[in-house]
Amino acid sequence: MDDLLLDALTPVLSIPRLPAALSALISRPPAARREDHDRRREQLSSHADAFRRSLGRNRPRYEDDEEREKLGGLRQCAWTCLDKGVVDGDEDDQRSELRIGKKGKRKRAGGDDYDDDDGGRAQLRGLAVSLVYEKDTFRFVIYTSAPRSDRSMKRKRTAATRYQRTAAESREESAILLPKSSPAALKSFTDYLRDAFDVTAIYPLELPSSLMQSTLEQYLETIRASLFEAAGGGSSSSSSAQALLQQNFSTIIGKIELTIAFSQPVSKGLKSMHAAIPATAYLAWYKSPAEKTSSRGDNRRGQRKTAFLGSLAGWIRGMSGLCLPILNEKEPLIPESDNDRDDSDNNDDDDNSLNTTDTPSNKDAQLGPMAMKISRISNEAYTISATSGLKFKSRAVHAFDDIISADPDRGEEGKENCVRRANQELLLALIDYVRREAGQG
Repeated sequence: MDDLLLDALTPVLSIPRLPAALSALISRPPAARREDHDRRREQLSSHADAFRRSLGRNRPRYEDDEEREKLGGLRQCAWTCLDKGVVDGDEDDQRSELRIGKKGKRKRAGGDDYDDDDGGRAQLRGLAVSLVYEKDTFRFVIYTSAPRSDRSMKRKRTAATRYQRTAAESREESAILLPKSSPAALKSFTDYLRDAFDVTAIYPLELPSSLMQSTLEQYLETIRASLFEAAGGGSSSSSSAQALLQQNFSTIIGKIELTIAFSQPVSKGLKSMHAAIPATAYLAWYKSPAEKTSSRGDNRRGQRKTAFLGSLAGWIRGMSGLCLPILNEKEPLIPESDNDRDDSDNNDDDDNSLNTTDTPSNKDAQLGPMAMKISRISNEAYTISATSGLKFKSRAVHAFDDIISADPDRGEEGKENCVRRANQELLLALIDYVRREAGQG
């Protein structure tokens, strides 16, 4: 993921169907074909000029004057693809490739780099549009991913064949738009996308509570697994290694903060409630013997009887009687049922660890629509809100770099920033959600 939007709270806009022309502009041309790179540079430059000319169109002159006074003159309008696509050493012309997983390249005949996605994981692609004013900079970033059907066929296609696809052959994809701009500039950009690329729908995405919860679980596990390896992995189970894991995990994640919003009639007297959980609670849950359903090593993502938030909700309910609105992944969204859990051990654990998993039962769900839901999740790495959007934090990115720099013996592959990877996985989850909502997979 690119660093353009770090520390900026940006709304998330849905683009259910990315037209083939815009998708082709974002797609990476094969490395061996310089003419394709040159053609794409010309297209990006042409769109930058056209978008710049379109700014302020159909707006009253007084609005332009107010904007110029606030922002100063427009110095630059740039369109940049967020992928590698390097030809003959032109590294400065392209940004680093947006990939998920470990770095693995295979050289193909003809000089094309083949992306080995570590088990076929998705690739993140993007387009960044920047408006650089004298006093501020606006950015619009479109993220999309290669369709699964395209990825599965990747090994069977040559680079030239992959790139030279016609608009009729291109499958319409889904994407998200993250803007850091004024409302007027955002409207100008979305209007340009409609006019230039025939983007038929762009609208704010209200993130469901279930999606925010599932992405948190995935995010925490990505960080834990990487830090576990950094602390010695399966080769070290000493107390010092475990202490290092807890320290590093706490440094990156800090505390997990949940904001719970209430609906009518409760919201008349109580609009929201805030809960803060130390990051180490996730590690305690992960190591809990009562949660494990397999004997796989600690460095594997083995199955658990319940998700972390489900176990946490059961513990809080047992200690305080408060039922957190933890949801399962099925629709319609209902509290996770006791029947969904394996309770065959019949153990009554009396300690206060995250061993108990008494989550709200179906009786609670049958009382009617849920009166409360998780509307915001925040930690030291990112913040996600149902209505306000998404914010990735540079502090966590730099914290992992500091952790790795303290171990000069690690190889380049082991230095991959797991916070960036977790950020990419979160973006891909949002794109997949938009794609599912659009009925494309």
